[in-house]
Amino acid sequence: MSDHRITMTMLGATGSGKTTYLHGMYATLSMGLRGYFMYATDPDTDLDLAEAWEKLCADGRLPSPSNEDPTDYEFVLRHGVTSLVDFDCQDFRGGAATERGGDGAPADIATLTARLERSDSIFLVLDGQHVGRWVADDTPAHLNPAADPMKIARFSRAISNVCDQRRQRGEPSPSIVVLVTKADLLGTISGLPAHEALEKTARNLSHLVKVIDSEGVTAMLCPVQLGSFGGASPVTVDPALVNPQNLHHPMIFALLHYLDEGIVRHGEELVRSIERQLGEQEQELAGLRSGGWVKSLFRKGEINRKDAEFAERRELHGEAQARVTAARGRAEQLVEELRYMPIYRSGKLQIG
Repeated sequence: MSDHRITMTMLGATGSGKTTYLHGMYATLSMGLRGYFMYATDPDTDLDLAEAWEKLCADGRLPSPSNEDPTDYEFVLRHGVTSLVDFDCQDFRGGAATERGGDGAPADIATLTARLERSDSIFLVLDGQHVGRWVADDTPAHLNPAADPMKIARFSRAISNVCDQRRQRGEPSPSIVVLVTKADLLGTISGLPAHEALEKTARNLSHLVKVIDSEGVTAMLCPVQLGSFGGASPVTVDPALVNPQNLHHPMIFALLHYLDEGIVRHGEELVRSIERQLGEQEQELAGLRSGGWVKSLFRKGEINRKDAEFAERRELHGEAQARVTAARGRAEQLVEELRYMPIYRSGKLQIG
């Protein structure tokens, strides 16, 4: 287990590929990738995920969709032997985010709503075949809600509400990963070379997901795929076509944002606060020691107490500074891992 914990929530319409992504991501990172390694804290969960992946690779059987009972996952992400962060994940069915709540509604609808409000990272999962059609239509700024199988407007509004609530509480917005599954279909359906289809998607993503234009929001576009399975949504696929791509990047990005906005930013604020307190204590000590040795003698008890408080505060300052330095160093390594990924900060597109 690590000292840090990220609550991650996935949003996506039915059939968008949320469950399949989670299985592929875990299979990729549980085997290790460029020094990163992930494991499930529950051995039974590890076995369930491993067996599902074996069925895909051996028989081509895709994971079963989620039902009304969300599936809980507790993951630990490591780099080498160092535990970096715990991931608290829940896999919800697509309808939990798109159906009407209220009396008599499935319980997972209210559970998902409450979870979004405390999420550190939100993955918005979009089906690559639908994104490909949007690119083929020249990335229109407005989608017809009645003809949007991705339910983007509803999801984007929900994420925007969460960001507004957190900003009002003085908290950073959750990181947002726009996860495009079945990424091989972007080029196939749009009629463009794959890299051009992705570039066009990146340039115009705010037309599709309005919330990434919001002030203080940090987001990443991440095309992923388990293999080149074509445009259908089959129960089974050709196992020879399994070829995972980019599945670890969303987890790396979630950790990077957590370090930047959580540990570094808040840590720097804490360091500055302690430094102000140290300055005030220094002045108090100087005042107690002024006036000669006789006055200092009578104030010896108070001076000793203030000296102890000052030493304790200096130790806290050193510990806080060390945490910030370590988090900043780790963040720099993660930035390198995401060098070529499209990242948006308050609506401005950057690469890595």
